[in-house]
Amino acid sequence: MGINPHSVVTGDFNGDGRPDLAVANNTDNTVNVLFGRGDGTFANTKTYNVCRSPMAIATADLNGDGRPDLIAVCRSLPGKDLAVVLNSTAGFLPPKGYPDGGETATSLAVADFDEDGIPDIVVGDSDFISFLKGNGDGSFQAPSVYSAGADVLSLAVGDFNNDGKLDIACADADIGADILLGNGDGTFQAPTYLSDGSKPLSITTGDFNHDGNADIVLADAANSASVFQGNGDSTFQPAVSYRVGKAPRSVAVGDFNGDGALDVAVAVHGGVTVMYGRGDGTFPVLRQFAAHDAPWSLAVGDFNHDRAMDLAVANDGSNDVSVLMNSGGTFVSATSSENPAPAGQPVTFTATVAASLTSTIPTGTVQFADGTTILATVPLDQNGVASYTTSGLSEGTHTIRTKYSGDSNFNPNMGPPISEVIQ
Repeated sequence: MGINPHSVVTGDFNGDGRPDLAVANNTDNTVNVLFGRGDGTFANTKTYNVCRSPMAIATADLNGDGRPDLIAVCRSLPGKDLAVVLNSTAGFLPPKGYPDGGETATSLAVADFDEDGIPDIVVGDSDFISFLKGNGDGSFQAPSVYSAGADVLSLAVGDFNNDGKLDIACADADIGADILLGNGDGTFQAPTYLSDGSKPLSITTGDFNHDGNADIVLADAANSASVFQGNGDSTFQPAVSYRVGKAPRSVAVGDFNGDGALDVAVAVHGGVTVMYGRGDGTFPVLRQFAAHDAPWSLAVGDFNHDRAMDLAVANDGSNDVSVLMNSGGTFVSATSSENPAPAGQPVTFTATVAASLTSTIPTGTVQFADGTTILATVPLDQNGVASYTTSGLSEGTHTIRTKYSGDSNFNPNMGPPISEVIQ
């Protein structure tokens, strides 16, 4: 690992179906790519010289070849603050630099802001954002610059006024949040401002109360995370703040307990605080998990394919990455006693639920369904197994689905569908 990792993202960079990590190291001017084994561990690290002092990194398929590329912003490279690293069948190509119009780039976001089906880039730099239109071949046009607040440190993308056009929200260390509404053509309106009186370092967005409106979370210098519920017209309700721990640096969103409500993870001194959402915009339960020294950035992904979201933490102080595996994950398998099976004869479907990380045997129930029609709900036995027998399936092909309910230790999950033929 390099020195002072400041940003981490996840993607399948070698096309093997397993999530990998890319880490931007601020002090030694490199990006490390850690290739996942698919079990939550990573190996075969490769190092790429990208630019001077990379501050943030993102990934997207910039040239439409099906491979995720890398983009980094470089704070001490005046004139070419943006480095684009295209991915190829032979690995990552040498970086190409682009200007963003300023000298102190800190953050970036990648999305299709002009609705042409091609990823574009927005860079946060001091008191403005710059838009770089993607050409679809991995290259970008000259930047267009838009005023923001006084000290842009982080960016989030969302539709904050429900007009179907992507907008930008900036974490502004002097003001709070700057909201720049997009016009759908790569241009942006003058900013409006959102403040809870703090000095935020990171921002993210999600619909935390299931009302269809984008909400905002700010991680701020007051050791808090502030949640602003959106009204759907680019205005927001007053902030509700949660004490998350010392020196919150980065914030990310995921459904970590599988209950259908978005949760918030915040990198704080010594670890990560997870705020578990109730689905109404509130976060009544907070839990802290240890990482290493000075966590700086978070990435969310399912690193062992158990359908439970895990966390990767770039630790600026200890020059490493902590991988926090979600202990609520399970593997669900499903089998049929006979396939194809004669019409009118009994066939038994069996689901087995096993913990992915612990020796604990899951409890709860398994729901068996034929397509969308629920057939039965069966409790798991002491071995984590549930079975359902029926002779009532009509001739033809049936898609049998199994759904695990979850329990106090494990997240809900689904087994692979069975294509059952009755003849």
